[in-house]
Amino acid sequence: MFFLKRCCIKCLQHNIILGHRMKICEGGVKLLSNKILFLIFGCLLLVVISFHFILEGYLYPSAPVFKPPSDGNYHNPDDTISSECLKNYFEDILLIIVFHFPFYDSIPLLKSFYGDVFKDILICGPESYFRHYVMVVDVGPGLYGYECVGNAIRSCICRYPGYRGYLYVNDDMVVNWWTFTNLDKEKLWQGGIIFSNDDHVMGSRPIPDTWPWWRKKSKSAEACEDSYLEITHKYRSSEHINITKLINTHLVNGEGEKRCFRMWSDLFYIPKKFSDQFQRLSFVFHKNRVFLEVAVPTIMSFLDIRDSWEKHYGLYLPDMYGSIDFADGKLVWKNYDYDINFIHPVKFHGRVAKTNREKLENDIIPYSKQFTNC
Repeated sequence: MFFLKRCCIKCLQHNIILGHRMKICEGGVKLLSNKILFLIFGCLLLVVISFHFILEGYLYPSAPVFKPPSDGNYHNPDDTISSECLKNYFEDILLIIVFHFPFYDSIPLLKSFYGDVFKDILICGPESYFRHYVMVVDVGPGLYGYECVGNAIRSCICRYPGYRGYLYVNDDMVVNWWTFTNLDKEKLWQGGIIFSNDDHVMGSRPIPDTWPWWRKKSKSAEACEDSYLEITHKYRSSEHINITKLINTHLVNGEGEKRCFRMWSDLFYIPKKFSDQFQRLSFVFHKNRVFLEVAVPTIMSFLDIRDSWEKHYGLYLPDMYGSIDFADGKLVWKNYDYDINFIHPVKFHGRVAKTNREKLENDIIPYSKQFTNC
């Protein structure tokens, strides 16, 4: 506002000076009058634009202050009536919705869907957004979203450490959260199968080309090896991590081999007891640019034995139809039903995704209300 005041004063002063000059030099009256009008118009334009941005809340929203429940208030499946009333069931979990691209117009719709059961929702993406708070993380073009969980855990340690766990979901999916009530909140959750016939044994050469993310679209095989070496060196004498235990767990999961695993990773869950280890390992994998679908299962392989993980698999349309464009939703709704755990991908951005937005708003959200109207 100080700048605008100065600008307008300058305009008036310049107007007086120019008016005096016009009396002296009548031949330049027309030219100088145009200059006066231009300066006045510029000042008015600045005022209008500034007030528009203020009214629109152009200043980026600050980070929300969450208040997770205390340990004594954690909810268990027995807290619900026949697992049907889920109104408060997930309030001890921080939901992290990750946008790999800044298509943030779907935030209100997604919050209206998940907000009935997840008291605290954190949006993460590649850049800020003036309408909603977004935790900015270098997620790459759909490559490194797992670091949103790592960064959220680091923030929570300082600001709100009471969560029982952290649930990662991508923005381009529909998660039927009412199917999650039988999952143990103290265990890791995996949302996709591990492709056991397409992992990478560290140090083996040549690196397989059966999957392009090992060495073509990214260098995730070598980056995963580098991450393993860095972690074992960095934490070999650490008071924060029992690196011997982590390595032994990883070797059990790898059947005696150091392996980089591959898994669909659009949904996963990290319980509190593994959160500190996860955020430390995530930092290293992210720094070395390990692809999401390699980083997540490999990090999890350090944390706990795979037989203990909760397997809550969703429906991945690319497994059925290959890598095609699913944005119009025709194949989505052909395969969706209320009993599946989740379906991916479901796009909500742009005109082509209108049907998807309408389906979520007019069908799935009303259906979900039966689990919270209690």
